[in-house]
Amino acid sequence: MPTPSKVLASLLFLTLSFYANAEDSLIDHYAIYSTCVDEQAPINNNVVHGCAELASDSAKKEITLLYRTIYKYISASSTDDALKFEKTQQAWIAYRDSHCELSGSYIGSPMYSYCPMMLNISRAIELRELAGYQ
Repeated sequence: MPTPSKVLASLLFLTLSFYANAEDSLIDHYAIYSTCVDEQAPINNNVVHGCAELASDSAKKEITLLYRTIYKYISASSTDDALKFEKTQQAWIAYRDSHCELSGSYIGSPMYSYCPMMLNISRAIELRELAGYQ
């Protein structure tokens, strides 16, 4: 009998395949940022902001796809766990927004876009692991 992790990974793979080619399903969001910065040289605040937004948007799309897939799987077996997962995601969003606002206030304006990018990429990787997809 397949383990829940394997079933979830299979479901996730099918979902990701529906939206993208298999080779595109594990996007390197860091590379999106790095490539953008390299192409826009010399670096300045506008470059950091624009490239961070580009990579962050990519990571957020993956987060949304992974979240929906994982939520659907979890809710099929435990509504309590699905609620915990939903609350966890909401708490993570609140943390990201508050932390990055504070970072921008104290470190400087590039952090208003760079910080969310870093946390969004990190969350996408966490959700990949939860899905057993990495």
